[in-house]
Amino acid sequence: MPETTTFAFAYHQLLVAIAGAVCLFGTWVGMRQFARARATSGTTRIGWLFMASVGTGAALWAATFLSILALDPTLNSGFAPLATGAVLLVAIVACLIGFEIGSRHFTLAPEAGGLMMGAGILAMHFIAFKGWHVAGHLEWNVPGVVVTILLGLSLSALAVNRANRPVTRWCRHGAAIVLAFMICVMHYALTASTSVTTDPSVVLPADLIPAHVLGLAMVCAVLLVMGSGFSTYVIDLEIRTESADRIHQLSFNDTMTGLPNRIAFNERLAFDAAEAHEKAHKLAAFSIDLDGFKDVNDQFGHGAGDLLLIEVADRMRRILRPGEFLARQSGDEFLGLKMSGNHPQDAQAFAERIAGVFAHPFQVGDQSVTLTASIGFSVFPIDTPERDQVLSNAKLAMHRGKSKQRGLICQYHREMDDTARARRALARDLQRAAARGELELHYQLQTTLADGKICGAEALMRWRHPTRGMISPAEFIPLAEETEAIIAMGEWALRTACHDAAGGKIPGTVAVNLSPVQFGRDDLADTIHAILLETGLSPRRLEVEVTESTIMSDQSRGLHILRKLKAMGVSVSMDDFGTGYSSLATLHLFPFDKIKLDQSFVKRLPDDAAAAAIVRTVLALGDSLGMPVLAEGIETEAQWQFLDRAGCAKGQGYLFARPASLAQLPAAIEATARFVREAPPAATHRATAAA
Repeated sequence: MPETTTFAFAYHQLLVAIAGAVCLFGTWVGMRQFARARATSGTTRIGWLFMASVGTGAALWAATFLSILALDPTLNSGFAPLATGAVLLVAIVACLIGFEIGSRHFTLAPEAGGLMMGAGILAMHFIAFKGWHVAGHLEWNVPGVVVTILLGLSLSALAVNRANRPVTRWCRHGAAIVLAFMICVMHYALTASTSVTTDPSVVLPADLIPAHVLGLAMVCAVLLVMGSGFSTYVIDLEIRTESADRIHQLSFNDTMTGLPNRIAFNERLAFDAAEAHEKAHKLAAFSIDLDGFKDVNDQFGHGAGDLLLIEVADRMRRILRPGEFLARQSGDEFLGLKMSGNHPQDAQAFAERIAGVFAHPFQVGDQSVTLTASIGFSVFPIDTPERDQVLSNAKLAMHRGKSKQRGLICQYHREMDDTARARRALARDLQRAAARGELELHYQLQTTLADGKICGAEALMRWRHPTRGMISPAEFIPLAEETEAIIAMGEWALRTACHDAAGGKIPGTVAVNLSPVQFGRDDLADTIHAILLETGLSPRRLEVEVTESTIMSDQSRGLHILRKLKAMGVSVSMDDFGTGYSSLATLHLFPFDKIKLDQSFVKRLPDDAAAAAIVRTVLALGDSLGMPVLAEGIETEAQWQFLDRAGCAKGQGYLFARPASLAQLPAAIEATARFVREAPPAATHRATAAA
C-alpha cells in the first residue's frame, strides 16, 4: 500500500507577492476605467464597464491561480482546462455585474456591487480548487472557510465603496490596494484552513495543465490584457486632453463679449465633471443674471446695452483664476464653473468676486449706471450626482434669491426642489381651477366720497383650493401669469363679473383687472365684446383696469387696444397710479377715463406731508385732464375727510367695505349704507372747512 503523508500547506512568498502585484496593477487599471464609466453615459459607459470588468477580472483570475500555486509550488498537481476557463468567465461576469450595480446612484449601490464582486471572487476560488488536481486528498477546516468568505465579501465591498465614494483623489488607488490585499489575505486564510494528504497512488488526469506552465502562461496573458487596458486608458486621457484644447479653441466664439457660449460651457461642464470624478474634487456651477439690464436697454437703446455687456464681460474675465470658467448664455445671463476640493467655501468666494465686479458704476455714454447681479450656485456631486442637473439647481437658486432681493448670492439647497415641486403642483391645479368651480369673485364696493353713496364695485379673484383652502392672490396670480393660466382665468372673471352685474346684483359699474398676459393678446377687445353680448351688460357699466407697466411694453399696440375698448363704450382706468416710471407720459398718450391712486400713498395720509403733497398733485393733474381720481385703500375717517377736501371723487377701502362674495354682497351694501348714515359724511367736513 503506498505511503501517505498529511501536512498543512506552506506558502511561497515570491508567488504570493507576484499574485498581489498582478492583482494590484490589474485592478488599478480597472478602477480607473470604472471611474470613467461612472462619468459617462450610454454606449460609452457600457464600453468602459466592459473594459474595466475584463481587466479587473483577468487580474483576479491570474491572482487566484497564482495564490493556489503559492500554497506549495513543488506539489505534483495540475489544473483542468474547463475549470480554468470557467474561473476567467466567472471573474469577468462578477466584475461586470458588480461594477454595473456599483455605478448606480441608489443609497447602498457601491456596497451592493462590492458584495456581488466578493461573491464572484469566492466562486472563482471554489471553482479553481475544484479544478485543481493534486496527487492526494484535500481537507478543509470549516471555520477557516467561513472566515475566508467573510473577508472576501467585506473587503470587496470596501474596495468598490472607495472607488465609488472617493474622499480624496487617492481613494481609487486605495480601492485597487484593498483588492490586492484581499487576494493576499484570502491566500493566508486558505493556507490556515486547508491541508493535503499526499497519495502516490492517485493518478492525475492526462489532460491537466501543468502548474508551472499555467502560471507562466497566465502571467503573460494577464500582462497582455492589462497592457491593452492601460493603453486604452492612456489613449482616452490623451483624447480628453485634446478635447480640453478644442474647448479652449471654441471658447471665444461669442462675437460680442468674447466669452465662451453655451455650447462651449456644456462641453466644459462635461469635461470638468469627468475630472471631478477622476480627482475626487467638487465642481460648482453658477447662474449669473444682471439686475435691471432691461431698463438700460429701454432707456439708452440696445446699442448702449451691448456696450455695457462687453464691459461686464471684460470685468468678469479679469477676475478669473485657474480652475474657473465663465460663459455667456444669452442676453444678460452668464454661466460659471469652478473646480475645487473645498466647496462650498470656494464657490461662495468665487461668487463674491463676481458680485464685486458690479461694485463700481458702469459708464453708458455720459451716464453713470449702477448694476447688480443675482447669483445662484450648486455643487456637483454634493447636491446632485447628475452633471446636467447641477446647472438647473444653480438657476433655481438664482431665481430664488432674485425673488427675495436683487443682488443676492444664493446657494442651492434641496428644500428648493421641494418648493419648486409644490409650485409646479399648484400650477397644475391652477390650470383646472376654473373648470372645477374653485374660483370665486369677491367684490369691493366703491363710493363717492362727497356723500358716501355706492357707485360701483371692483371684482377681485379668489381661489378656494380643495385641500389648502383660500390661497392668497399674491401667490396664485403671479403663478397664473407665468403659466398663462391667467388667460382662461381672466376670461372667466370678465364673464362672471358681467353676468353678476347684468343680473342686478352689483350696483353701478363693475371694475375688472386685466393682467399683462391678457393685454398681450390681439383678440382681447373681441373677447370682451363677445362677453358683453353674451351677458347683456351695457358697455357703460364695465370698467377695465390696467397698470401703466402693462401698456408700456408695447405702446402702439396698447394704444390700439384701448381705443377699440373706448369705441365699444367700455371705461378704462389706470390702476396703481404713481408707482410707475412714466406716469405723466402715459396719461398724455392713452385715453383713460379714470385714475386709481395707489394705496401706498393713501395709507400715509393725512400725517405724512410728502404723501399729502403727492396726492394733491395727482388730484390736480386729474382735474386738469378731466380724469376723475379714485383712491384705493381708505381705512380711516381722517383719510376719507382729507381726500374729499382735496377734491378726490371716489374711493374704496376697508373703511367702507371689505371684499365680499356675491352671496354676502347685499349685507355688505347694507352695512356700508348704515355706516355712511351714522358717520358724518365727508362733505359736511368740507362744507365746515369752507365756511
